[in-house]
Amino acid sequence: MKNKMFIIALLVFGLGTIMILGTSYSLITNNLVSKETYGFNVANFDVSFSDDTKLSISGIPMSDEEGIRNSQEWTFEINNNSDYDINYRLDIIENGGFNMGEVIHYVYSLNGTDYSEVYSLKDFTIKQNKILKENATDEYKIKLWLSLDADESYMNKNFTASITLNATQNEYKYASTVIEKLGNTGEDSVLKLGSNYRYSKFDAPNYVWFNCLDGFTKGEDFCEKWRIIGSFYNQSEISHEEYPSLKIIRTEPVNSLSFNSEENNTFDDSYINSYANGYYYDNLNNDAKKLILKARWNIGSVLGNEYINVLKEEETKQYFAYIGLPNISDYLFLNEESFLPNKLMFINKTNGKVNILDKEIKPGLNESDYNFVPSVYLRGDVSIISGDGNIDNPYELVIKYPLNYYRFL
Repeated sequence: MKNKMFIIALLVFGLGTIMILGTSYSLITNNLVSKETYGFNVANFDVSFSDDTKLSISGIPMSDEEGIRNSQEWTFEINNNSDYDINYRLDIIENGGFNMGEVIHYVYSLNGTDYSEVYSLKDFTIKQNKILKENATDEYKIKLWLSLDADESYMNKNFTASITLNATQNEYKYASTVIEKLGNTGEDSVLKLGSNYRYSKFDAPNYVWFNCLDGFTKGEDFCEKWRIIGSFYNQSEISHEEYPSLKIIRTEPVNSLSFNSEENNTFDDSYINSYANGYYYDNLNNDAKKLILKARWNIGSVLGNEYINVLKEEETKQYFAYIGLPNISDYLFLNEESFLPNKLMFINKTNGKVNILDKEIKPGLNESDYNFVPSVYLRGDVSIISGDGNIDNPYELVIKYPLNYYRFL
């Protein structure tokens, strides 16, 4: 599985500094004025600070025992208001031009535990790989002090620092990983094939709403029903990196069209490609377009009907497009329990002939009209936000947690 680590919240909080002149050391005092989370926040996840909390670091070096006993306590909370677990890392990072991390020590308490181990600010990670359950809170108390390691060179120096929080979802956030989980646990008719996952049964709960009239109204009168063929590693036209992508197919034909290419030509030179990636794509709802990846399609001609051999034959020629047709391998995997619409055209030819589905795969005539049933690959950062995949409650798909590698698409 590729790395799906994704920052969902970043909080940076500066500590104010007061310079003491003469022969004293630095004195740092903080007045908390805000509970807001700053930076990129894409989940219902926040950090709150106690309004009346003050943090001070004495201008006189202290032993660790004195620091634990006499330093003021700074309290803040991490609140997970989402419906999934998160994994986070908490750091204190020095911001000033003069490095004082070597001489500042701290202790922290998590959820009422005793202050115990003493840390140096040079080891800036307070906590990492901390799991916070859904709708739960972690409370931190921190004390900092100037250690006895501070010699005269630290006199009259400024010290500023930030607390940074990096958190990731600890559960299955993206639609592709939901499908992967089902495949790994043998649930809901999903089977694992290498690094890919396919729905295997006619009655599988793999329905999704797609190409809706607007971005928020769902239902038969507003959306089309499509079905998930599976989750496949794929790549965009401009990236060599592969990421899991949902392949979906419309449940009903759009209209009857001719494949209309020369006998030895493939999908890339066909009329159906021009129509699919021209008129049809242009008339999709903008919200649907945002979900579609200009992906790699395996359009090689096939000769036999053995699933593994057909997969290899399809991969002999590839083409990047937004809209495609189902592959013959999609049908061969499903076999007798196919949920693909009948009379559709496949993207792969055989001996120069168009392949159609008529209860089984049959070669068609190039000049004849068959059903255009579009298929698309969705971006790897598409999320399921509602539904259970059943025909009367399809999944609702959105890009809720966009990944950085799609910023140029």
